[in-house]
Amino acid sequence: MAYWLLAVLIAASPSLFSAPPQSPPVTEDEGWFILMLNGQQIGTEKFRIHARGEDLEASARIEFRAAQDGNPVDFKTFPDLILNSQLQPLTYTWSQKGARSSRLQMDFSQRVARIRYHTVNGRQDDREFNLPRDVVILDDNVIYQYELTAWRYAMTPGGQQTFTAFIPQEALPGTLTVTNAGKETIKIGGKKETCKHLVISTDLARIDLWLDAEWRLERVDRASEQFVALRASIKLQRRPTDAQRLSLVRHHQISFNPN
Repeated sequence: MAYWLLAVLIAASPSLFSAPPQSPPVTEDEGWFILMLNGQQIGTEKFRIHARGEDLEASARIEFRAAQDGNPVDFKTFPDLILNSQLQPLTYTWSQKGARSSRLQMDFSQRVARIRYHTVNGRQDDREFNLPRDVVILDDNVIYQYELTAWRYAMTPGGQQTFTAFIPQEALPGTLTVTNAGKETIKIGGKKETCKHLVISTDLARIDLWLDAEWRLERVDRASEQFVALRASIKLQRRPTDAQRLSLVRHHQISFNPN
């Protein structure tokens, strides 16, 4: 609601992947992503995905510096997504702390999805959307949700797959196409590792994902915007310094043509 980052569509080739399971390939993961723009660190995402009873909870603490009216401003955001065992969303909350605080809550339990926005000017805005139960949530600047999208892809046998997606901060539905670009060897923590390469495409964007053998997201790359998110090979002990950050500009956002 105050900054934007990235969009994903994934397509895959069944000949390069083992037969995907009908349930998520993994249900637990946690770690850090380092957010890079033009080769410079602009922020971090600390995330955790874990079982909560029969459901899954995926949450994060994201910190970065963004440009507001030409001035650098620090932001902290807290996305929290609850999904069922088939990775269908049940609830989603997002809050932002900083110079322009705001939040939203989304409920998928009814026939229509309901979302309540608490805007930066203190107003409340309630909306409803007709979304399929298996809609993919890909919110602005939330990297772990790309990993969940890859898990959704792995649940259906092979081929190019198209998903209905929704960006809560933008109140924007659309479609994503996912394709498999094969297996590639990349460096992770200074070591070479063979990863699955998935491509997420929309009419307006291409985002590349690399995942390890356990379907854990290692790298996100939007080359057209020189944006990269890298999994940290060791636990980060401190936040990035000002010298390590660059201003995150508005055009780094999930983008697709609405339905």
